[in-house]
Amino acid sequence: MFKKEILQNQKKILDLKLIKRNFEINEIIDVLHLNKIIALIWPRRAWKTFLSFQIVKELIDKNLIEIENIVYIDFSGILNKNIDLEELENNYFSLFPDKKPFFIFDEIQELNDFPTKIISLLNKWYKILITWSNAHLLSKEISTILRWKVYTKEIFPLDFKEYLKFNNINFSKNDLILNKAKYKFEFNNFLKWGGFPEIVLSKNEIVKENILKTYLDIMIYKDLEDKYNIKNDYVLKFFIKRVLATFSKELNINKIYNELKSQNIKISKDSLYNFYSYLDNIYLISNLSNFWSQIKWIKKTYLIDVSFANLVWNDDLWKRFENFVYLEIKKKYKDIFFLRKNYEIDFYIPTKQKYIQVVYSLNYENVEKETKYLAKQKWEKVLLYFEKEDNLIIPDWIKLIDFSDFIFH
Repeated sequence: MFKKEILQNQKKILDLKLIKRNFEINEIIDVLHLNKIIALIWPRRAWKTFLSFQIVKELIDKNLIEIENIVYIDFSGILNKNIDLEELENNYFSLFPDKKPFFIFDEIQELNDFPTKIISLLNKWYKILITWSNAHLLSKEISTILRWKVYTKEIFPLDFKEYLKFNNINFSKNDLILNKAKYKFEFNNFLKWGGFPEIVLSKNEIVKENILKTYLDIMIYKDLEDKYNIKNDYVLKFFIKRVLATFSKELNINKIYNELKSQNIKISKDSLYNFYSYLDNIYLISNLSNFWSQIKWIKKTYLIDVSFANLVWNDDLWKRFENFVYLEIKKKYKDIFFLRKNYEIDFYIPTKQKYIQVVYSLNYENVEKETKYLAKQKWEKVLLYFEKEDNLIIPDWIKLIDFSDFIFH
């Protein structure tokens, strides 16, 4: 049954021309030695299949596997959800009796009783990589159902360096410094349209807009309504638009509740809090807590991809830039907070004893405001900017970081 598909997919991987993403293959290599299932999770349309193939190609290039080891199966395209993986295993060995399979299962949640079937393969010390859409299966769920024999890795849409690569733009740190005008244009375009590969590769703004609307309609509304059995479509859409409109700021759910109440729409605050958690679960948003607050729902909201801000016509560059910085530091640090009492600091990283204030354009009008809040803090103080006016006087106790230094750090 699977022989033809195994061979076809091996050829497909070999023949595929990839634009490589900035992915640390050594992390995957380390996990492969631990007899754990590698699970890649991401929002929809982040090109998970292509990244899986990139991982395979890099492992082949490093002589760690051969193409004959690969058994790639996409379960989203298979009607029979009761497939016996032992049959797949036997089909593989009939083709390659002297090899050992490396199983790659795409959209694994489509296979009935997949935890039992996969662990059975893992117990034979086969290498296994799985992917799925977080809209159907949450990362916290996968660890439990696979008995903690899994290593999860989050994958996000393209960052700015990947955006340049996908647009065939050669770049280095010196390029960013010497040709700032060119890269300012490209960066502002990235802040507008984000990093979903299909949108990055499209050159037509009408096409970009239509793709983005499709993402929201199918990825968000349908996924949310299917997974969480949400019946009130109007309230869900209203809530999502309000969340998108307030990204990079604290979300006031009580205010949204009162807005709905003024429209004579009955819904509990608990339901709205649940909606907010659902948006986080399906990778539409991420959020930060106030380090100084004990109130659970005081959070700042950020978008997993800033392109979603276009759906509510939010063009504030400073908010988009802050969102960009958040996504970058989220990749490096686990515990991130913001600080707010009678003033606010954008990011606080306790494990590194570091404070980061973000400003898109640093100038004579805002330099005092942006620096005086940092003065109250006792650890490393960073002021991160994209552009600044010449001859600004910056206190020497502040570490001033230019955008080009930040993305190449």
